[in-house]
Amino acid sequence: MIKLILADLDGTLTEDKGVYRISIEALEALRRAEDIGIKIALVSGNSYPVLRGLHNYLGITGGVVAENGCVVYYGKKIKLCKNMDLNILNEFREKFKLKDSWQNEYRECDFGFTPANLTEEMIRWAKDKNVYINTSGYAIHIALNLAGKSVGVRKLLELHGLKKEEVAAIGDSLTDIDMFKEAGLRAAVGNADEKLKKEADVILNLKSGNGVKEFINYIIDGKIWN
Repeated sequence: MIKLILADLDGTLTEDKGVYRISIEALEALRRAEDIGIKIALVSGNSYPVLRGLHNYLGITGGVVAENGCVVYYGKKIKLCKNMDLNILNEFREKFKLKDSWQNEYRECDFGFTPANLTEEMIRWAKDKNVYINTSGYAIHIALNLAGKSVGVRKLLELHGLKKEEVAAIGDSLTDIDMFKEAGLRAAVGNADEKLKKEADVILNLKSGNGVKEFINYIIDGKIWN
């Protein structure tokens, strides 16, 4: 049985892609799961302070994977990645004429920039520098390798003492492909990136937050089993 659900934030728990309002339907579903003993964890490229606050105020108990796998919280905060090299950060910003995410002030390892369109030139630059790069659809993220959501999720599952088969994951973007590698049951919301859908066990009918509600109801009602 599923004991932990890993949930992306932007584009997944929100009302839609490009929207920052958390879906009420998704929130109600998260609490329904928690009420019957299925823990919820937030797995996102957002900064640790943002996710740590949401973890408390949303009423969930499964922990946090922040900065695309670089920072984990479950009872205590653990940093898994190297602090960003400011020279690399400045070079990336200036070379591609990008704007800092407002959360960069609070980040340690993984930094976000807009616009969120990841280009082949950026990918080549990152490969030459041995830098992790990806896009959430909200921002382009860079970090020093090794990074990616799978790094943080593996640590979170270790802290929980859970097997992959006891874990479900739901997301919408390319950054969630790494998260899917560590989950036994993988769901893409209806408006997810097509590349993510190819990695999913379940493609939901509904978009973003409503898709989260659809998925959690399926799990609770026994319609989907790993």
